Amino acid sequence: MNFTEVLNAVIADGSAYAAAKKIDVTPSTFYRYQNGKKHPSDNVLNKMIELTGLPPEQVYLAAYAEKIGNPAAAQAFRHLAA
Repeated sequence: MNFTEVLNAVIADGSAYAAAKKIDVTPSTFYRYQNGKKHPSDNVLNKMIELTGLPPEQVYLAAYAEKIGNPAAAQAFRHLAA
């Protein structure tokens, strides 16, 4: 699982705007998550987990894989999140 898949699960059948409201962030912040310009806090990740029912370890690993600066470590996180 990658973080784009997590965000798609948060959006589910709605819009990015509605998803942002559900996890208590601005639509602008949500779009920045989608574009990789910003990374969610642990609090926001927990809201995503509650909303989607995805396994916490997969959500955290997918998010941290995007956040980490080391490509080899990021790949390892993505592998673990699969």
